[in-house]
Amino acid sequence: MSWYRLGEWILRRRYLVLLVIGALTAFFGYFAAQTRLVTSFGDLLPQNHPFIRIAHRYDRYFGGVNNVTIMVEARHGTIYTPRILGKIVKMTSDMDLVYGIAHGSVHSLATASYFRPLAGGVILNTPILPDGVAPATQARADQVRSNVHKNPGVVFGRFVSLDDRAALIEGSFLESRLDYRRIFDEIERLVVKPERDATVRIYVGGPPILYGWVYHYTPQIFWIFLVTVVALWVLLYLYFHDWRGALRPTISGVVCAVWGLGFLRLVGLALDPLVLVIPFLITARAVSHSVQMHDRYYEEYYRLRDKEKAILSAFAELFVPSLSGILTDAFGVLVILLVPVLFLRKLAISASFWIAAIIVSELLLNPIVYYYLEPPRIEVIERRDRGPFKRILSLVAGAMLSPRGRIVTLGLSGAAIVLCAFFWTGLKVGDPGSQTPILWPDSPYNTAMQAIQDEFGAIEQFVVVVQLGRRGALESPKLYHMMDRYERYIDRDPMVGRTFSLADLLANSGSALREFEPKWNVLPTTVRQTGQLLGGLLAGASPLSTAYIITPRRDATQITVYCRNREGENIRRIVKRTQLFFGDPRHRVKGVRFRLAAGIIGELAAANQELLDNDVLLNVLAFATIYLIIVATYRSFVAGIYLLFPLALANAAINAYMGANDIGININTLPVVTVGVGFGIDYAIYVVSRIIEELALGREIEDATYRALTTSGKAVAFTALTLVASVLFWYWSSIRFNAEMGLLLAVWMFVAMLGAMTLLPVLIVTFKPSFVMREKERVLASRRLDLEQRQLSAV
Repeated sequence: MSWYRLGEWILRRRYLVLLVIGALTAFFGYFAAQTRLVTSFGDLLPQNHPFIRIAHRYDRYFGGVNNVTIMVEARHGTIYTPRILGKIVKMTSDMDLVYGIAHGSVHSLATASYFRPLAGGVILNTPILPDGVAPATQARADQVRSNVHKNPGVVFGRFVSLDDRAALIEGSFLESRLDYRRIFDEIERLVVKPERDATVRIYVGGPPILYGWVYHYTPQIFWIFLVTVVALWVLLYLYFHDWRGALRPTISGVVCAVWGLGFLRLVGLALDPLVLVIPFLITARAVSHSVQMHDRYYEEYYRLRDKEKAILSAFAELFVPSLSGILTDAFGVLVILLVPVLFLRKLAISASFWIAAIIVSELLLNPIVYYYLEPPRIEVIERRDRGPFKRILSLVAGAMLSPRGRIVTLGLSGAAIVLCAFFWTGLKVGDPGSQTPILWPDSPYNTAMQAIQDEFGAIEQFVVVVQLGRRGALESPKLYHMMDRYERYIDRDPMVGRTFSLADLLANSGSALREFEPKWNVLPTTVRQTGQLLGGLLAGASPLSTAYIITPRRDATQITVYCRNREGENIRRIVKRTQLFFGDPRHRVKGVRFRLAAGIIGELAAANQELLDNDVLLNVLAFATIYLIIVATYRSFVAGIYLLFPLALANAAINAYMGANDIGININTLPVVTVGVGFGIDYAIYVVSRIIEELALGREIEDATYRALTTSGKAVAFTALTLVASVLFWYWSSIRFNAEMGLLLAVWMFVAMLGAMTLLPVLIVTFKPSFVMREKERVLASRRLDLEQRQLSAV
């Protein structure tokens, strides 16, 4: 059955088609109304990676990625006043009331202790706070200062800054009870707001707070979306010169969005606030395909002066390029399933279905909508054809396809490729800087994190888990000497601010019997000494209160390395140096295994490694999938190469843009970048298909290409420029990630359009590939068959 006859069947059975599409749209609409905005950092991590498995095994003891850090900074003087110390004690207590907190994970100087010597050589692990309560007098506050300074590296420098002006409160939240909105609101309402006054500055950071700010700013996105829709309507009206031109693409976008959102909810997925730009882009792609069809309908109506014939002619001529463009997008996204990250696999399935839904709105619903709408007025079509957009495009196309223009186009394309290669070298895997790229540098979150980093030097945790595999390993002095050696080794890295382990606690206890002289902060050398110091540390303490440093079953302890930032290169270096150290046979301890890695740095290291391993594979498979669909469409291996040129140029430009603007390939950007791999290939398909059509009408290759650029190319240029203009509104979002990803995709669409409108037609005119001539004959044969069938139907 030819595509013309398929169009006739759709119009004849329009009530049935509308009933089915309407019922399915209502079905998906029911679920779309229940769509929730949910983000989960854990879903972005490769759960089967060894680092992640170790992190999950011990996160309830040694903390995971869901840590919150609060810094209380004195505006004047030090924190050692009864009022400020009282705030710290109260905030520490209130932090334990916040929803989802892992009880026992809240630490500050209010929960810390130090070794106090007693008569007879006994060492007692004593609270830093005298009598375990907030000091009521300045003398008591001065005693707290003395106790803090007796614990260098354990309390002083870790919970209290070296200038005594600030103190930290830390807490970890359970993965199973993460509710970023609630955590964000309760920390502000219960912990921070009651204690904020003229004496202190309070800063709050950590992933739960970061995503809390994302939810806080999310309502802005809906206003931006509304402004964008209005802008699209205005641009569509100006392009088509009537309201039908704005209505038809809008219907296509709405139906596609309802199906996509409904499918998300139907399969149990939620919409992540950080990837809202992806559904917007997919819906915009539906509008783009609809603009092509609508533009062609106007053209065919002007030629035939019959509404039904114009509908069928536009449908038949654009069915193959539209279907091919949609399928390349959908299957190109589906290769994301190969990445072992839960969120990306969910995204691959939902985005592929959403894109495939364009087939329904574009190819099945489109002819019926045209059938019921009044045809355009002839004077409107003529006015469009004489408009400035068409005149400018005609001048550019004519100049570009001239012999000199072709040389200039090829030369500029070559220069662009060289320039892209240069900036591509700056592309990084992982976060490119110390601040989160999700929010703007001057956001309250980044300001808070910068203040904490400036005061304490480093707060991002990289945790080495020390597994104790035999009885007696905990009392082995060699274990603590090896831990200390590693800490001194890794401390030399410029990314590391400080380290902490059980070895530091034991070393500090050595000076307790010698007037706290720092020179006696040495590790024990015998099993007996080690056992005595461990006994003093653990005596009278509940297993839960010491679980942050040693598990209740005494089968694991940890070494925490506090890093200054999350830059991808720094993370890889820290991991590599740690692996080299513990891989050295000289650093092995009998019955002990040093396992990597927990903490935010360890889990990001796992994610970055998966991205590095799969980034190239994803791009190769996506391009291969698109290539095979193009080969099947045009029955030519050469056709795939020609049409991939503009797509490859767009991808090179995006990688260069990311490298030049310090946008790294990380767990947040990969979904957007991977979904966009195939977007823009439909531009090339529409242009090439129109060239083949014009050749079938008897035109020469130069004239056919010029005609394609001023017809289908006009719609290509308009949709790309419209997408660019509409996405610019996203740059006013307080969520920097959405703003930059929107701009990134706008650049992507624009470069893909330039490639399809310049490089591709110049290559075809210059080299005259045989596949376009071969496809011309197929089009002619198809048209003869359609004509014969229509004549038979008339009889």
